[in-house]
Formats: sequence, structure tokens, C-alpha cells
Amino acid sequence: MTKSLEHPYWDIYSKLINLRNGPVTSSGKELIRQMAKDADIAENDRLAMEVKMALPFFKSQMIEETFFLKLREIYSYSMLSPTVLDTICGYSPLVELGAGNGYNDWLLQQLGAEVVAFDAFPVEEGKNWFFATNRFGLPTKRGSSWTKVLKGDSAALKDYKWHTLLMIWPPKNPMALESLSDYPGNRLILIANKKQCASGAFYKMLADDWQLDLELKTGSWDAVHTEVMAVYSRKTPL
Repeated sequence: MTKSLEHPYWDIYSKLINLRNGPVTSSGKELIRQMAKDADIAENDRLAMEVKMALPFFKSQMIEETFFLKLREIYSYSMLSPTVLDTICGYSPLVELGAGNGYNDWLLQQLGAEVVAFDAFPVEEGKNWFFATNRFGLPTKRGSSWTKVLKGDSAALKDYKWHTLLMIWPPKNPMALESLSDYPGNRLILIANKKQCASGAFYKMLADDWQLDLELKTGSWDAVHTEVMAVYSRKTPL
């Protein structure tokens, strides 16, 4: 990496990962408490964390899901490491659909990538069910994007034939399939836990019409789930 990178999500995640090395000391538990407070984790979740930290066999991985569930709404469902971000930059220019609050696009732009970000429900509208929700999981208008996120669905992709399509944690609804169907270009980067993302029809289209060029585990929240970055190219270029 040749450029400096402001990446607060990575800073927090790195602290959690460092706690995995051996027993968590009292100072380590105090760090967890402060991090939970800074992340505005709900009081009942912090109490549950205290119960786990009191166990004689406590390991930091036992509380990572609590942080993931909170931090994914502030930053992104995927915590992309600097190394993974560098790899994605190699496929610039990029167009992301389902960009959410634009956090990952902001990171990629810092590294010099050309990125256009779209979401059907930019967080400022207060209709996004995945970012900046309230404690009951309902959308709010309290969110703000990290970079410019344009309003658009899969139809917006028609003007980006020469961009690599980037999709990060597409939901299990028709969105990913519609995006792949409407995209006129020849390269796709998918970052996802495949059990939790996209539809069976989407993966069938991938298998039928696209070839896998690169696949690697990102390591993002790997105590909670397995996330993979896969790069595909169209078998018959358009």
C-alpha cells in the first residue's frame, strides 16, 4: 500500500483481533468495556458481555459477534483489510450497487480507485433497513454516507460497461440477480458470506455464465462467519 488510509473500522477490529492472543487480562477486559461504550452498544448487550467475561474459559471471540452486529450498521457488513482493499483497487474503475453508507467506497477512493456508488435507498432518506436503524431494527434518518452514494437500482448499471461491478453482502432477495442481469460489463467482484447473501438463482447464473478467476477468504469477522472475496469474468464477453 503506497497511500495512507484512514480506516476506523480496521482500527477497532485490529484491537479485537489482538485480544485473541492468549487469556484476556483485566486490562483487556477494560479495553473491551471501553470499546463497547464507544460503539454505543446497548446496555443489555454489554451486560451479556460482562457475563461472558466472568467465565473462567472466556475468550475474546465470544464477544466479537456483539461488536459485528453493531459496527456493521456504522461502517459495513464487511471489514475489509488494507490488503483486500489493495486487491480490489487493482480492478478499478468500479461501480458498486448496494453501497449502503458508502464506507468501503470511501476507503477505495482514498487509495486512488475510481468508484461510483449506488444504493436504492441512500441512508439519508431514512428508508435503509441495513444501516443506521434504531434498536428495533427500523430505518431512521440519523445516518450519513461516508462518500457520495447515488440513488439507483440495477438499471443504473447500464452506463457502466467498462467498470468492474462490486457487490458486498447483497441481501437474500432479487437485488443481486437483477444486478447481474442488467450489468453490461464483464467483471464482477463479490464479497459475501454465501450462506447469508444473494439468491440461489443468482449463484446459478454465476455458475452458468461466469468463470471464477480469484477467490480468497477475507478474514473479516472470521470468529462469526466465513466471508469470501470472489472475482469473476464473463465466459462470453459482451
